[in-house]
Amino acid sequence: MKVGMMFPDRNSEKAISGYSCTLTENMRKTGIPIEDVTYFAGKPWSIIKKIWKIKKFDVIHIQHEYNLLGWYGIPFFILYFILFFSKIKVVTTMHTALSMKENFNGNKLKTILRKILYFTQNRMIKWISSKTVVHANFFKEILCKEYGFNKKDILVFPQAIIENVKITPKNKAKRELNLSGPVYLFMGEIVPDHGQDIIIKQTKNIGPTILVVGSPFSVNDRNSSRVKSYLKENQDYVKEENLDKIVRFDIFKMDDKKQEWWNYFCAADLVLLPYRGGIGSGIFAHAMATETPVVASNIKFFNEISKKFGCLKITKKESDYPKVIKESMKPKNLKRMIKECKRYKKIFGLTPFSKKYKRLYEKL
Repeated sequence: MKVGMMFPDRNSEKAISGYSCTLTENMRKTGIPIEDVTYFAGKPWSIIKKIWKIKKFDVIHIQHEYNLLGWYGIPFFILYFILFFSKIKVVTTMHTALSMKENFNGNKLKTILRKILYFTQNRMIKWISSKTVVHANFFKEILCKEYGFNKKDILVFPQAIIENVKITPKNKAKRELNLSGPVYLFMGEIVPDHGQDIIIKQTKNIGPTILVVGSPFSVNDRNSSRVKSYLKENQDYVKEENLDKIVRFDIFKMDDKKQEWWNYFCAADLVLLPYRGGIGSGIFAHAMATETPVVASNIKFFNEISKKFGCLKITKKESDYPKVIKESMKPKNLKRMIKECKRYKKIFGLTPFSKKYKRLYEKL
């Protein structure tokens, strides 16, 4: 059986590509033959040109997010129909399953068209995919209730956790990064949806060090001006409020293949994820890989995890962050949270999940 996994290449996108690369690498190490089929995010012709290669597979596993191929997601329709008529078995991992009840910013016509595209794309995935994988139960509920998916055709596989990350001792990591005292880390994309401003505006009630680590541009968002504008807003606020001794910005082109990326997590006492909206989080998975506790926003993705694991604390409202951070930093609580991070990592590690995917492919 020949299996190919389709995802964007590392030069065009970081989040899903990083996850997918790590997953397929681990599959091959555990004896599962799987090939990478990559394309340039936002450029649909880069995958259309590889149709000849795709047709050799018995199974294609697509890592999906609505606009990964660009052109408002329309190229996905072409891709799925080609796969359907080629009689190739399809597995789709939907990293996001948007509800039709989701509120979008922008004019009404654009919102209506956007929802029509999501609706038809989701129904197409339901029709053509033999199995659909999601990372949380609430995504499954959305697909079943709003898009007519059969529960039997949806598998809930939380995002697999990298097991072999080198964990630098916390004090050593802090020294290497010129840090001291408590460190509260923002890592990854600096965009409004990730809510850095929520914390920065409360820093006087939290204390040092709020560490914001990110890139001055974003290949995931594919809108560098949006990232730069939001970053500048936060930097200007810190300067105007004289918060330079509390908030530190480390802005550079990041690479999660380098140890420096992981050392930021190792240096952190808590990772902060004040996300807005119903999205998942690759940064949460990386926090678990380094056994670093998390304080997160009150969204379904984090709430679902918090019901079973004590590795993260949820804030009921935005103004609760100082209180929840202070509570989490109590030695007894922090020790318990770290223990729960280790438990989460053990259960959802890459090795057991690679075996799950192998069984999935074999049953198609």
